[in-house]
Amino acid sequence: MRRYCHVLAKNQWDGEELVQNALMKLWLHYEDQTSIPAALVNKIAHNEWIDTIRKHNKECLEADPDELDSDDTTSKIATRFEIIQRLMSQLTPKQVVMLVLKEGFRYQLAEIADIFSTSETAVKSTIHRAKQRLMKQVDQEGSPLIDLYWEQEEREQVEHLLHTSFKRQDPTILIQTIPLLRSLVKDQRPARSLHRTLIHSCPSRPVLKAA
Repeated sequence: MRRYCHVLAKNQWDGEELVQNALMKLWLHYEDQTSIPAALVNKIAHNEWIDTIRKHNKECLEADPDELDSDDTTSKIATRFEIIQRLMSQLTPKQVVMLVLKEGFRYQLAEIADIFSTSETAVKSTIHRAKQRLMKQVDQEGSPLIDLYWEQEEREQVEHLLHTSFKRQDPTILIQTIPLLRSLVKDQRPARSLHRTLIHSCPSRPVLKAA
Protein backbone atom coordinates (compact mmCIF):
# COMPACT_ATOMS: atom_id res chain seq x y z
CA MET A 1 0.00 0.00 0.00
CA ARG A 2 2.86 2.38 0.77
CA ARG A 3 4.23 1.99 -2.76
CA TYR A 4 0.77 2.55 -4.25
CA CYS A 5 0.23 5.65 -2.08
CA HIS A 6 3.55 7.11 -3.19
CA VAL A 7 2.57 6.54 -6.83
CA LEU A 8 -0.72 8.36 -6.27
CA ALA A 9 0.77 11.27 -4.34
CA LYS A 10 3.90 11.60 -6.52
CA ASN A 11 6.01 12.60 -3.49
CA GLN A 12 7.13 11.04 -0.21
CA TRP A 13 5.51 13.50 2.21
CA ASP A 14 2.01 13.36 0.76
CA GLY A 15 2.43 9.64 0.17
CA GLU A 16 3.22 8.94 3.83
CA GLU A 17 0.30 11.09 4.96
CA LEU A 18 -1.95 9.13 2.62
CA VAL A 19 -0.64 5.85 4.06
CA GLN A 20 -1.51 6.97 7.61
CA ASN A 21 -5.00 8.13 6.62
CA ALA A 22 -5.70 4.92 4.72
CA LEU A 23 -4.46 2.76 7.63
CA MET A 24 -6.77 4.63 9.96
CA LYS A 25 -9.73 3.92 7.67
CA LEU A 26 -8.77 0.25 7.54
CA TRP A 27 -8.49 0.03 11.30
CA LEU A 28 -11.84 1.74 11.87
CA HIS A 29 -13.80 -0.39 9.43
CA TYR A 30 -11.96 -3.73 9.32
CA GLU A 31 -10.28 -4.15 12.70
CA ASP A 32 -12.07 -7.47 13.32
CA GLN A 33 -10.86 -9.10 10.11
CA THR A 34 -7.77 -11.30 10.17
CA SER A 35 -6.93 -10.59 6.52
CA ILE A 36 -7.87 -7.91 3.98
CA PRO A 37 -7.60 -8.33 0.18
CA ALA A 38 -4.91 -6.20 -1.44
CA ALA A 39 -7.47 -4.85 -3.93
CA LEU A 40 -9.59 -3.52 -1.06
CA VAL A 41 -6.57 -1.93 0.61
CA ASN A 42 -5.62 -0.11 -2.59
CA LYS A 43 -9.24 0.90 -3.17
CA ILE A 44 -9.38 2.55 0.25
CA ALA A 45 -6.09 4.35 -0.42
CA HIS A 46 -7.38 5.45 -3.82
CA ASN A 47 -10.65 6.82 -2.35
CA GLU A 48 -8.72 8.60 0.40
CA TRP A 49 -6.50 10.26 -2.22
CA ILE A 50 -9.54 11.41 -4.22
CA ASP A 51 -10.95 12.98 -1.04
CA THR A 52 -7.61 14.73 -0.51
CA ILE A 53 -7.56 16.05 -4.07
CA ARG A 54 -11.14 17.29 -3.78
CA LYS A 55 -10.31 19.05 -0.53
CA HIS A 56 -7.32 20.76 -2.15
CA ASN A 57 -9.47 21.61 -5.13
CA LYS A 58 -12.08 23.28 -2.92
CA GLU A 59 -9.40 25.28 -1.13
CA CYS A 60 -7.97 26.29 -4.49
CA LEU A 61 -11.32 27.49 -5.80
CA GLU A 62 -11.85 29.58 -2.68
CA ALA A 63 -8.42 31.21 -3.02
CA ASP A 64 -7.50 34.32 -4.96
CA PRO A 65 -7.47 33.37 -8.69
CA ASP A 66 -4.37 35.53 -9.19
CA GLU A 67 -2.44 33.22 -6.87
CA LEU A 68 -3.12 30.11 -8.95
CA ASP A 69 -0.63 28.58 -11.37
CA SER A 70 -2.20 29.03 -14.80
CA ASP A 71 -0.19 26.13 -16.30
CA ASP A 72 -1.42 23.34 -14.07
CA THR A 73 -3.77 24.37 -11.25
CA THR A 74 -4.97 22.09 -8.50
CA SER A 75 -8.36 22.12 -10.19
CA LYS A 76 -6.90 20.78 -13.42
CA ILE A 77 -4.96 18.11 -11.56
CA ALA A 78 -8.09 17.00 -9.70
CA THR A 79 -10.13 16.85 -12.88
CA ARG A 80 -7.44 14.88 -14.70
CA PHE A 81 -7.07 12.50 -11.78
CA GLU A 82 -10.80 11.79 -11.52
CA ILE A 83 -11.14 11.21 -15.26
CA ILE A 84 -8.25 8.73 -15.30
CA GLN A 85 -9.52 6.91 -12.21
CA ARG A 86 -13.00 6.60 -13.69
CA LEU A 87 -11.67 5.18 -16.94
CA MET A 88 -9.40 2.70 -15.19
CA SER A 89 -12.11 1.51 -12.79
CA GLN A 90 -14.72 0.90 -15.49
CA LEU A 91 -12.76 -0.16 -18.59
CA THR A 92 -10.20 -2.79 -19.54
CA PRO A 93 -6.61 -1.61 -20.16
CA LYS A 94 -6.98 -1.77 -23.94
CA GLN A 95 -10.29 0.10 -23.84
CA VAL A 96 -8.77 2.86 -21.71
CA VAL A 97 -5.78 3.48 -23.97
CA MET A 98 -7.71 3.27 -27.25
CA LEU A 99 -10.40 5.63 -25.95
CA VAL A 100 -7.80 8.10 -24.67
CA LEU A 101 -5.97 8.12 -28.01
CA LYS A 102 -9.22 8.57 -29.95
CA GLU A 103 -11.08 11.09 -27.80
CA GLY A 104 -8.26 12.66 -25.81
CA PHE A 105 -5.60 13.03 -28.50
CA ARG A 106 -7.80 12.84 -31.63
CA TYR A 107 -6.01 9.92 -33.25
CA GLN A 108 -7.70 8.36 -36.27
CA LEU A 109 -8.94 4.77 -36.14
CA ALA A 110 -6.32 3.74 -38.70
CA GLU A 111 -3.53 5.25 -36.58
CA ILE A 112 -4.71 3.44 -33.44
CA ALA A 113 -5.07 0.20 -35.40
CA ASP A 114 -1.47 0.56 -36.56
CA ILE A 115 -0.25 1.20 -33.01
CA PHE A 116 -1.97 -1.93 -31.72
CA SER A 117 -1.28 -4.02 -34.83
CA THR A 118 -4.96 -4.72 -35.33
CA SER A 119 -7.80 -3.73 -37.66
CA GLU A 120 -9.79 -0.51 -37.74
CA THR A 121 -12.93 -2.56 -37.18
CA ALA A 122 -11.47 -4.03 -34.00
CA VAL A 123 -10.49 -0.57 -32.74
CA LYS A 124 -13.92 0.86 -33.55
CA SER A 125 -15.61 -2.04 -31.75
CA THR A 126 -13.40 -1.68 -28.67
CA ILE A 127 -14.03 2.06 -28.40
CA HIS A 128 -17.76 1.57 -28.91
CA ARG A 129 -17.93 -0.99 -26.08
CA ALA A 130 -15.91 1.36 -23.87
CA LYS A 131 -18.33 4.23 -24.44
CA GLN A 132 -21.33 1.98 -23.83
CA ARG A 133 -19.87 0.77 -20.53
CA LEU A 134 -19.14 4.33 -19.38
CA MET A 135 -22.71 5.37 -20.16
CA LYS A 136 -24.19 2.40 -18.30
CA GLN A 137 -21.95 2.87 -15.25
CA VAL A 138 -22.14 6.65 -15.00
CA ASP A 139 -23.21 6.50 -11.33
CA GLN A 140 -21.05 3.54 -10.34
CA GLU A 141 -17.49 3.46 -9.01
CA GLY A 142 -16.35 0.45 -10.99
CA SER A 143 -16.70 -3.24 -11.68
CA PRO A 144 -14.97 -6.10 -9.79
CA LEU A 145 -14.65 -7.99 -13.08
CA ILE A 146 -12.87 -5.05 -14.72
CA ASP A 147 -10.44 -4.88 -11.78
CA LEU A 148 -9.37 -8.43 -12.58
CA TYR A 149 -8.23 -7.40 -16.04
CA TRP A 150 -5.58 -5.16 -14.47
CA GLU A 151 -2.30 -6.40 -13.06
CA GLN A 152 -1.47 -4.12 -10.11
CA GLU A 153 2.01 -3.20 -11.37
CA GLU A 154 0.72 -2.43 -14.86
CA ARG A 155 -2.20 -0.46 -13.43
CA GLU A 156 0.28 1.84 -11.71
CA GLN A 157 2.37 2.13 -14.87
CA VAL A 158 -0.61 2.97 -17.09
CA GLU A 159 -1.94 5.46 -14.55
CA HIS A 160 1.43 7.24 -14.44
CA LEU A 161 1.71 7.23 -18.25
CA LEU A 162 -1.78 8.69 -18.65
CA HIS A 163 -1.08 11.47 -16.14
CA THR A 164 2.20 12.31 -17.86
CA SER A 165 0.69 12.24 -21.35
CA PHE A 166 -2.23 14.47 -20.39
CA LYS A 167 -0.05 16.90 -18.47
CA ARG A 168 2.38 17.28 -21.38
CA GLN A 169 -0.37 16.96 -24.00
CA ASP A 170 1.85 14.41 -25.68
CA PRO A 171 0.85 10.71 -25.97
CA THR A 172 4.27 9.66 -27.29
CA ILE A 173 5.49 8.16 -24.02
CA LEU A 174 2.24 6.19 -23.67
CA ILE A 175 2.39 4.87 -27.24
CA GLN A 176 6.04 3.83 -26.92
CA THR A 177 5.25 1.78 -23.81
CA ILE A 178 2.28 -0.13 -25.26
CA PRO A 179 4.36 -3.03 -26.67
CA LEU A 180 5.97 -3.54 -23.25
CA LEU A 181 2.72 -3.99 -21.29
CA ARG A 182 1.13 -7.44 -21.28
CA SER A 183 -2.38 -6.05 -20.82
CA LEU A 184 -2.09 -3.89 -23.93
CA VAL A 185 -0.64 -6.32 -26.43
CA LYS A 186 -2.68 -8.03 -29.12
CA ASP A 187 -5.05 -10.84 -28.04
CA GLN A 188 -5.31 -9.51 -24.50
CA ARG A 189 -6.30 -12.04 -21.86
CA PRO A 190 -7.62 -11.48 -18.33
CA ALA A 191 -5.25 -11.49 -15.39
CA ARG A 192 -4.56 -14.85 -13.77
CA SER A 193 -7.10 -14.33 -11.00
CA LEU A 194 -9.83 -13.72 -13.56
CA HIS A 195 -8.69 -16.69 -15.65
CA ARG A 196 -9.17 -18.98 -12.65
CA THR A 197 -12.59 -17.43 -12.02
CA LEU A 198 -13.68 -18.05 -15.60
CA ILE A 199 -12.69 -21.71 -15.41
CA HIS A 200 -14.78 -22.35 -12.31
CA SER A 201 -17.76 -20.07 -12.82
CA CYS A 202 -18.38 -20.25 -16.62
CA PRO A 203 -19.79 -16.68 -16.97
CA SER A 204 -22.06 -15.49 -19.71
CA ARG A 205 -20.80 -14.49 -23.15
CA PRO A 206 -20.99 -10.68 -22.46
CA VAL A 207 -18.47 -11.12 -19.62
CA LEU A 208 -16.09 -13.03 -21.86
CA LYS A 209 -16.24 -10.12 -24.30
CA ALA A 210 -15.31 -7.52 -21.67
CA ALA A 211 -11.98 -6.84 -23.34
